[in-house]
Amino acid sequence: MKCFIVTTILLFICALPTFSQEEKFIDDTLVQAKVANGAKVYTINDSVKYLYTKPTRFKYVKYAAQDLYEGPKMLFKKESIWPVVGVTAGTLGLIACDEEITKNVRKFCSFMNLSRSNNAKNISSVDQLAVFVPTDIPTGLYYIGDGYTELLVNGSFYLYGLVKKDNRALRTASQLSEGLISVGIWVQILKHVAGRSTANSNNSKDRWRWLPNPFVYAKHVPSYDAFPSGHLSIGMTTVTIIALNYPEKKFIKPVGYSLLGLCGLQMINNGVHWAGDYPLAILMGYGFGKLIVNRDRLRIKKTERDILTGNNNKPQLKLSPTFLDNRTPGMSLSLRF
Repeated sequence: MKCFIVTTILLFICALPTFSQEEKFIDDTLVQAKVANGAKVYTINDSVKYLYTKPTRFKYVKYAAQDLYEGPKMLFKKESIWPVVGVTAGTLGLIACDEEITKNVRKFCSFMNLSRSNNAKNISSVDQLAVFVPTDIPTGLYYIGDGYTELLVNGSFYLYGLVKKDNRALRTASQLSEGLISVGIWVQILKHVAGRSTANSNNSKDRWRWLPNPFVYAKHVPSYDAFPSGHLSIGMTTVTIIALNYPEKKFIKPVGYSLLGLCGLQMINNGVHWAGDYPLAILMGYGFGKLIVNRDRLRIKKTERDILTGNNNKPQLKLSPTFLDNRTPGMSLSLRF
């Protein structure tokens, strides 16, 4: 069983990069007109440049509504077959061992002196508006995927974009808002369908109650809201959007994925999630993140031919017949790069 779980997780990780939406391109002859209207060009390396326009205020709300139906459509694309197979197999394998996994994770965390308690402090003076902040490392790990963290990151990009007049930072903030809305809604829909109890709410025993009564759900949320993980789905969306917008910053992915891994470990330790809640959440965050970014920016291509063929500025050698100055037939050799 352990080999099965490892295999399915590796399959999921290997297949994940294929699950995405196509990038959009723009001919470099059209770039100057866009720049004159406020767009900015960002050079990633010698062969990759992106054009970012300033986002329209609150346009992310409209895009988030589009994501609600565009996101599921990705599941039916040819390139999505292996990711879906990997996530399905990984989820089933983990669910079969979730109770055992939880016991072992708690033993490991106990050895590492990671408490299972949620030691957060309310710093708000308004009774109707509680704002909790972690007071120790275990609680801090749990709050990595909390909505407050994503809002803080989002606000940082927005303020930086305003001060520096940086279109890329403003677009990133807009995309993070879009992801928080669209992924958050889908997570809640799936939670209300699955009705999986948390380990804490059912004495560490796994229980599923499909399509629970919404009013009962609202009164006893921990008894129904484990699957999938909202923390990891939103967290993965955040890391994916930032990493795609700043591909030259190589530290974003390893740091982001490490933090999400620690968050996932602590959530199993404190009993709010099972390991089986994670594969779908990660796929959702990654897929929606790529959908949002690739729809919202333009990659600059040198020629119209490159736009149509998707050629990534590869050198092209061309040999063609021609006439010399004295009208003598000959051959022309050209190299384009």
